[in-house]
Amino acid sequence: MWEQRCKVAVSGVGFSQVTRSAETPLAAHALQAVKAAVEDSGLKMSDIDGLATYPDLPARGHAQVDGISIVSVNCMMAMLKLQNLAWHIQTGSVNIGGAVQQAVNALLAGVCRYAVVWRAMHNPRGTYQNLPGTYAHGADQFTAPYGFGGPGQGMAVAYTRWLEKHNQNREKMATLAVTQRRHGLRNPRSYFKAPLTREEYLNSRMVAYPFCLYDCDIPVQGAVAMVLTTADRARDLKPRPAYLAGYGQRLAFEVAGRIGSLSSYMEGGQSSARLTWERSGFTPKDVDVAQIYDGFSASVIYGLESYGFCNEGEALDFIQDGRIELDGELPLNTFGGSLSTGRIHGLWHIIEGALQASGRAGERQVKDVNVSFVGASAPIVEGTTFIFVKEPY
Repeated sequence: MWEQRCKVAVSGVGFSQVTRSAETPLAAHALQAVKAAVEDSGLKMSDIDGLATYPDLPARGHAQVDGISIVSVNCMMAMLKLQNLAWHIQTGSVNIGGAVQQAVNALLAGVCRYAVVWRAMHNPRGTYQNLPGTYAHGADQFTAPYGFGGPGQGMAVAYTRWLEKHNQNREKMATLAVTQRRHGLRNPRSYFKAPLTREEYLNSRMVAYPFCLYDCDIPVQGAVAMVLTTADRARDLKPRPAYLAGYGQRLAFEVAGRIGSLSSYMEGGQSSARLTWERSGFTPKDVDVAQIYDGFSASVIYGLESYGFCNEGEALDFIQDGRIELDGELPLNTFGGSLSTGRIHGLWHIIEGALQASGRAGERQVKDVNVSFVGASAPIVEGTTFIFVKEPY
């Protein structure tokens, strides 16, 4: 097992309001979330000496303007004016999970004492993945002219392959969308406030076959944040902490710019999960609750299989018959996931994983949680995984 197991903990979380469009500058959302996380910890802003984020806006054709469409470390530093700041980073790969892992490493190295990690997501006006101009450059020249304008079209290829390979039908995915929406209704911060029926899912318009509208997360404007510190410091803070037992990241090779294949998703998830299981000392059978990234519904299917919760080809059957309900065998995406809460990448999944482990998830709290698993981004290129526990054992 990892010698640093359970030596870092989550001590506070914070959220901004979530809106459908950019009614408020993104920097204001990020500042709201960071201040809320620090307050939740029982700390003062002057205690914070570490900052980390992954700021990129994953939308084509939209300018990245700091404070408006992204919130960089520099922007946060300018807003907070921290007198005791000792360390900061913004990752350009491994998505937001990588920023969390870097903060963990900084705390273990002793270069900071209390680190805040935030993710702020902008929803530009107009078409989110509109391809600009009449030319496609770089790797896009091989994909964009054929209709691959965003991640949905590329991921639809792998999902089609999965369905055909395992002789499955997409209608079974209604269970995931409907269940996550029901979970989201217990989350006061979720964007969607109305239930989703199977009929609504099955009759919704197709976006990129086999993905219908409700297989896709909803772009929103908002931010979430968390405070991390060492376990010994966390015990003296206000809320009950969640201890990090282990983490991993994707190590399988992926050709940059290529449309992700089904094998790439599986190999990516397996490489990240292997590290997490080895470091934590747990196995999938030990997990009481799981949060698996759902930018598109199929990512959950790849995650369940590549992380080891079920065999390949079984995930759509695995999620049936109440297994992923709050009182099921494996409660899944208990906060509603990105399909219901809104697209703020994987930090909301990480936060929910920590809240479930610390017993602070409110109305959606799963009973008797000891081991909480998180797959914080799609298991391709940037996949990351985490395990939080209630007690450092």
